[in-house]
Amino acid sequence: MAIAEITSTIGKYYDDKIVTAIVGIETDVSRVDQIGKELATENNVEDVFIVTGEYDILIKVRFPDYDALQKFLVGRLSKITGVKGSKTMMVVSIKKDMGQTMGE
Repeated sequence: MAIAEITSTIGKYYDDKIVTAIVGIETDVSRVDQIGKELATENNVEDVFIVTGEYDILIKVRFPDYDALQKFLVGRLSKITGVKGSKTMMVVSIKKDMGQTMGE
């Protein structure tokens, strides 16, 4: 399946739905704090965590639609100096958010 086809399918699934995702970010370790601070200023970035393990930073983002998320990942995140790579995990269901149990 080609990237354009995958993007189209995901876009249709999330059509007119708020999109929440967790993004694991690999960075140049010497810039991790600066990158974390920079990401914290982004309107759609709800949480920024400096972590240990496979990624250096985890962020939770929420966008009005899939296209806005894609523009952030490609047009903003990938261009921050010191970002080496990222992996986006799309949220399919929320059970608890910001301390509030959802959908009970």
